[in-house]
Amino acid sequence: GYIVVDEGVPLISDGLVLEMNRKFLEEPINFLGVTGYYPFKYGKMFGERTGVDTVGEIWDRFFRVLPNISHISERRWVGVSYHGDAPDGYSSYFVGAEVKKDEQNPEFTNWQLPIREYIVCGFESENHEQMIINLGKAMKYTRFWLKKHNLIADGFFPEMYYKSTSDISYVELWIPFKKREK
Repeated sequence: GYIVVDEGVPLISDGLVLEMNRKFLEEPINFLGVTGYYPFKYGKMFGERTGVDTVGEIWDRFFRVLPNISHISERRWVGVSYHGDAPDGYSSYFVGAEVKKDEQNPEFTNWQLPIREYIVCGFESENHEQMIINLGKAMKYTRFWLKKHNLIADGFFPEMYYKSTSDISYVELWIPFKKREK
């Protein structure tokens, strides 16, 4: 079982240190990048997925075009799953780099993290492989945490990546939430 922690108190779950906070975003954050679809019968839960890694392919496409996006250097990248215009049985997945708010480029998709309240779950990983495993653990825990607080994720599920100079990367799940209907 899991322990529910208060906000701002680090939690060690399954060897992973997670920090849960409520944050109100006062200015939207703008991203420019690429979109694709993945079949959700595999789910997006990293480490539980089988078969073709369509999410990985969307990331690869993003890294190929990144030099052409005039992003705010060394800042944030986002990977976000949402319904969008995905066909039945699929979910949309956007990967983008943070850009200035008026940045437009018809070659790429714009996505905006809207002004609202979020539950933010942050964790560090020492390398990419560990990050993928940790992401799966963090997603599982946040689902449990929301349930315990009688909340559910509301429509989209952003992962925010902070690049650092070392191998250590910091990831936050920004979960928009709403009250669970009784």
